[in-house]
Amino acid sequence: MDKLYTSLVLLVDDKQANLFALENMLICEGRQIICANSGKEALTMVLNREVDLIILDVHMPEMDGFEVAQILKSNNRTKNIPIIFASAEKKEYASMIQGYGEGAVDYLVKPLDPSITRAKVSILLELQLQKRELLLKNNALQKSELLINNSADIIGVIDLNTLCFEELNFAFTSILDYKAEDMIGKDVVSILYDKNLEAFKKYCTPQKEKFSFETRVVCKDQSSKWLDWNVVSKNGKLFFNARDITQAKETEKIKEFLSAQVKKSNNAIYIHGEDGKIISWNTGAEYIYGYSENEALNMYVWNLLPENIRLETKDSIRKILEGEKIYDNNLIKEVETKRITKNGESIDVIFSASIITDYTGERKSFAIHERNITQQKIADQKILQLNVDLKKNIVQLEDSNQELESFSYSVSHDLRAPLRAINTYVGIVEEDFSSQLEEEALKMLRNIQLNATRMATIIDDLLAFSKLGRKEIQMKEVNFNELVDEVLLEMTNAGKSKADIKINTLENVPADYSLLRQVWVNLLSNAIKYSSKKEHPQIEVGCMVSDNEVIYFVKDNGAGFNKAHMHKLFGVFQRLHTTNEFEGTGIGLAIAHRIVSKHGGRIWAESKINEGATFYFALQK
Repeated sequence: MDKLYTSLVLLVDDKQANLFALENMLICEGRQIICANSGKEALTMVLNREVDLIILDVHMPEMDGFEVAQILKSNNRTKNIPIIFASAEKKEYASMIQGYGEGAVDYLVKPLDPSITRAKVSILLELQLQKRELLLKNNALQKSELLINNSADIIGVIDLNTLCFEELNFAFTSILDYKAEDMIGKDVVSILYDKNLEAFKKYCTPQKEKFSFETRVVCKDQSSKWLDWNVVSKNGKLFFNARDITQAKETEKIKEFLSAQVKKSNNAIYIHGEDGKIISWNTGAEYIYGYSENEALNMYVWNLLPENIRLETKDSIRKILEGEKIYDNNLIKEVETKRITKNGESIDVIFSASIITDYTGERKSFAIHERNITQQKIADQKILQLNVDLKKNIVQLEDSNQELESFSYSVSHDLRAPLRAINTYVGIVEEDFSSQLEEEALKMLRNIQLNATRMATIIDDLLAFSKLGRKEIQMKEVNFNELVDEVLLEMTNAGKSKADIKINTLENVPADYSLLRQVWVNLLSNAIKYSSKKEHPQIEVGCMVSDNEVIYFVKDNGAGFNKAHMHKLFGVFQRLHTTNEFEGTGIGLAIAHRIVSKHGGRIWAESKINEGATFYFALQK
């Protein structure tokens, strides 16, 4: 993109003060900020504007950030807009996982660190800009493909060794009247006039990768036409484009047409004489260098050159005029060089030139073609820098993972050792001094052991939860009825279940067997536990099948919970009942949530107090 692109950032927060602070933090040149106070207002804005990035508050009334993200990701027009979630809860692990599950590219914790926030936003906007540029380039490639497939020019492939046609398009028939399929395998020489045969063979050498020439060819009706060939030699094949230039050879009108096309080119195309004076100046040159045609025609080419290459360029022109051959077939090969614009700016261009001669063969002037690649080079440098930054981020991520491994080791060994010591010493005291202790003291010792054991269980659960993030999923077809029967048999043998359990036919889907087994263990054990105080505990297991997913459920008639606390349900160590009511550490549902999310699914629950609960999880078919 040559022109500066203005990025559009949408900030969504129900608190005006947060929007004001974040807007001031992010506003800068080339960036426009718009704000929404609710999810509904944000959706309206996104549907009416081309938004590049959304920073979305998680906790909002009426419609929270996750619901907004779900709607955006379900819409083809908005599903590719990057989303950053913002939350004030630093350890809201479940919300973070849910945010990433809803398609967020990052998660910011309030209060926001200005430097980190600006850096993340800048990188994401840069990536979004590159994505837009790639889409534009892809569209251009698709247009080019259509142009080639519907080209009026002859396009084909010739074997370099045999000079036989291998591929030809329909234009071969429309221009020369031969059937393209009849000419496959025939020598290209068969359509050339003898006087052009040697010239054609001279061009077709393995040493030349690209070349162009004109030849006269014989049509099927024995008439003749002129073709302008553009050839690329690669891997023993000649990929060519041949244009009918018969009328260009016969009439001046075609010359004027071609001259007009040169004038309209976005690249700089101009001609200067032997003395360097500019004698032709197109619109592309005017756009790139800033000089009007009238200004340029009173200038010399040296005015466009940086001082450090002026002498070298003058010397090259002198050598050409003196007859030294520093070019090939009147063409000076493409080179990258520098030029100076009217306002003194130095730019990068791809330079090539042709030497124009008159009918006697005397040299007259130089036709210059220059393409401005300044913005392209800047973009390439940015991409290189992004790659460097990405490598740094990968290294930092690997370091973080290593620190996490060290932390897990510390939890597993260093924290368990004191707990074992507590249990051991309490056991010694109870065994050796129980006769000397009062009942209240013995009760305290038992409480110490109970809490130490519970702490060890919490540590085990925390380690299991942290390891889930690093475990790779091994997908295979899972028989869910067999899996549920196996889990319930194990619980029955352990004496955990006295409920009346109904198991319906379950749909099979691809999943990680061991991870999904843990989900069923956690959901079924919860159903058994929270319905255990009912006189007739009942549990039902079943599923519902839609076009894209299977929804499994575990329903009980137990204690239930208050739906006002639904947001805590899948959080780590978040419990809706006390340990006096029901034992547990509050991590089982968090583990289930993480496993389902890793499968690309979703998990939720419905309940009323004292009327039981139903837990659902959905997996892709």
